[in-house]
Amino acid sequence: MVKRHLFKRWDQSGFCVRQRAFAELADIAPESVLPYALDPDSILFDPATRTLRAHLLDAASPNVRLVFELDLLEAQTVRIRVIEETSARVRHELLPRSSERTDPLDLPTPKAWAGGATNFEISNGFVQIKVDGFGVEECVISVGIDGFEVTVSAAGVPLVTVNKSGYLHYEHYRVKAEDVPAHGDAAAQNFEAVATSEETRANHLREQLAKAMWEESFGGKVDSKPSGPESIGVDVNFPGSVHVYGLPEHATSFALKATRGAGAAYNDPYRLYNLDVFEYELDNPMSLYGSVPFMIAHNTKHTVGVLWLNSSEMWVDVEKLVESSSTRSHWMAESGILDLMLFLGPRPHDVANQLTLCTGRPAMPQYFGLGYHQSRWNYHDEQDVAEVDANFDKFNIPYDSLWLDIEHTNGKRYFTWDKDKFPTPINMQMKLAAKGRKMVAIVDPHIRCDEHFAVWRRAKEKDLFVKKPNGKDDFTGWCWPDTANWIDFLNPDSRDFWAKLFEFSSYKGSTPSLFVWNDMNEPSVFDGPEISMPKDNRHFGGLEHRDVHNLYGELLHRSSFEGLLLRSGGDERPFVISRAYFIGSQRYGLVWTGDNTGSWDHLRMSVPMILSASVAGIVFTGADIGGFFGNPEPQLLVRWYQTAAFQPFFRAHAHSHTKRREPWVFGDPYVSLIREAIRTRYRIMPYVYTLFWESHHTGKGIMRQLMSEFPSDSATFDTDDSFMLGLTSVQTYLPVDSNWYDYVTYEAVGRGATTMETPLERTPVLVRGGSIIPQRNRIRCSSSMTLRDPFTLLVAVDDNCCAKGLLYVDDGHSFDHKRGAYLLSKFTFSDGSLCAKCIRMNNHLATGQPDNLIEMFGSRVEKVIFIGLSVVPQRIVLDEEGEVEKPLHFRVDVVAGKVDRTNIVMIEKPGVMFGEDWSINLLS
Repeated sequence: MVKRHLFKRWDQSGFCVRQRAFAELADIAPESVLPYALDPDSILFDPATRTLRAHLLDAASPNVRLVFELDLLEAQTVRIRVIEETSARVRHELLPRSSERTDPLDLPTPKAWAGGATNFEISNGFVQIKVDGFGVEECVISVGIDGFEVTVSAAGVPLVTVNKSGYLHYEHYRVKAEDVPAHGDAAAQNFEAVATSEETRANHLREQLAKAMWEESFGGKVDSKPSGPESIGVDVNFPGSVHVYGLPEHATSFALKATRGAGAAYNDPYRLYNLDVFEYELDNPMSLYGSVPFMIAHNTKHTVGVLWLNSSEMWVDVEKLVESSSTRSHWMAESGILDLMLFLGPRPHDVANQLTLCTGRPAMPQYFGLGYHQSRWNYHDEQDVAEVDANFDKFNIPYDSLWLDIEHTNGKRYFTWDKDKFPTPINMQMKLAAKGRKMVAIVDPHIRCDEHFAVWRRAKEKDLFVKKPNGKDDFTGWCWPDTANWIDFLNPDSRDFWAKLFEFSSYKGSTPSLFVWNDMNEPSVFDGPEISMPKDNRHFGGLEHRDVHNLYGELLHRSSFEGLLLRSGGDERPFVISRAYFIGSQRYGLVWTGDNTGSWDHLRMSVPMILSASVAGIVFTGADIGGFFGNPEPQLLVRWYQTAAFQPFFRAHAHSHTKRREPWVFGDPYVSLIREAIRTRYRIMPYVYTLFWESHHTGKGIMRQLMSEFPSDSATFDTDDSFMLGLTSVQTYLPVDSNWYDYVTYEAVGRGATTMETPLERTPVLVRGGSIIPQRNRIRCSSSMTLRDPFTLLVAVDDNCCAKGLLYVDDGHSFDHKRGAYLLSKFTFSDGSLCAKCIRMNNHLATGQPDNLIEMFGSRVEKVIFIGLSVVPQRIVLDEEGEVEKPLHFRVDVVAGKVDRTNIVMIEKPGVMFGEDWSINLLS
């Protein structure tokens, strides 16, 4: 179990205590909380840039002047910023407005909305901007002047509000008063155990507003807070939406539960502060390894999202307002600025597009990354690696990469090898590569303090380590190598230094088939506060660690990604996995859910955790199969493989103290069932790869929540034990707007609340009617060995006897696809005709594409299977342009299910190629 005392509760976080107290005061004694107001003389709207700007006045601090900015951006996005006009210290911004940006997060520069027209007016105490052609019906943005608030409406219906409840509390920079205690515990002692009278409660809350402003301690560690209080709180409300999602990473339900008000499920708000929490608790809003301050609200008519661009610690309260069928969220950040992106939908996939336009599209992975990965802490030596590899062949189980944890290094010195256990690493990698298999080795951000270790010595000489609070001395802590320093990835020289470490001349023993695993990058510091880095440490540019904590892990991820790019001369797509993640991490690769436990509850929780990351743009993720900790029983391990085979990242991993549990360890029947689960993954990899291509261009998730595909079906809004892989696989509740077929037997399955028999050998996986699923049914030792194998098309018709699908193919490893080297076919089935049409992206329609695409990527279609045809054809013919119609042989089967009899029509060897245009006509 997690050592809960090592991690803060809300009442042990000074700024959370203060912000929560302010919000409660605004509720019960609003007269004691002076509202913010716009200075009417400063209000200015620029119709050219679509920007509203004004001074924001804090009545409680008349000498402090804030700047409020509102921008209309492309793709139905509204940006709201509030920043101090002048202050003693420049606040950290993730996405500065400057045209000469050097910010390390490097998000895409927002583009001003260029279409339509705007009507700006001031009346009845409000600034109103009416926007035509914005993609939101009758869009109106209202900004309160005397009482500052922002409301965005569509057709007269409010979609989202900011500061409607008056929770905005901007702790401006100030000089420390002499009578303020120098040191205080953040915990509000007996916070709830006070007199319940309203006035007494209000007085108590006013006292909380001064808690731990200048110093606080936790676990014997003191945070000096050199800049004093600088937190920001604000409410974001979603009228008409009782369901909200997002805020990864937490081991909680997909639909976020209330943390405040009537019906609150938790005492703590959801916390966003990347931490190394091993054996984490379930159904708990405490922090885990990643943080994306993004929330999506959904109802049957509209979907909206909000993203706060801020990398400091955050807490977020969720409150269900039952009377108005709405949700109120209260966001609290320790430092930085208020910088909100409002995404106006109107549907879940629209918000995914808007979010990833802002934060970056998911990277297109290498094909092998979608296969099965075998990992353990640790495979002992080269002989162990060879035996594991040989057993996969012996038991006829495909896999794509074998992973090495920290013990492969020379004394936890990353970029090195243990010369006794791994004396010939290149030869070891080459043996795997001969079968199309890769190796992934761990590289962490802490560098062992050792003057004989070249990486540490060079980093020390270049002054690239994170500093102590004095800004001069290198911070030293304890981690796997014992005493270590941490690379300061906020420094561009550090990122450049790190990237060059992956060059073959530097990383001795590495080959092109060796890829990267970044762990412990929250950052994890064993002797630090909350097993992490002190908040008052200093980074490049004088930033305190508190300003950039959640960004740190992503910058390691970015630097390793850029290192593999550099290693290949920019030709090969990197494969880099990171445990910590933040806004935009999807641009650099994949993540996983961290140190889970081998239990049925952790298997269940893997689904909502992956869904929550996916809805926040982190689409390439998965959970350790079998759990990192513990020794799962064989039945649990089988079920985990069966579930994970349909999740984006498919890896087994385990702690060094667990028993070995490679797929063959438990013998039959378990090895056969696990083999079949892994082989199923390899059959559907062409389909999964196509989903990644779609995500790379649109931001759509790979593993999708039901509500995103059935946004009007309210029965799906609370569902988090079911998911969709693109449009095909689902478990338990079956939305009534579609028909469904069993993926294995092809029998029709009922809609709505459906009970399915699930013996151990059967996985409840269904195909949605209206889908065309491309598969490769020939299973080889690794995915790269299948790239020219033929396809099978599974055509599952809907109620109208129609279906559609896509298939995308490229070389699976390079960036040549950006230059047009790919094939993309659109399949449609209607009126008894299955048509294949090769299509091109707009930027490749005229130029930049190779002439021999069919020769490069084309493959035969060896089989077409039609499921659910209402009328069995009497003849089937192939129609190709310029050719005589060719009759095709076929057979008909009938599957008798509980719901109905299902017609199955199978064509073997239809004589068509993927990448060419053709049609197969079913004739009565």
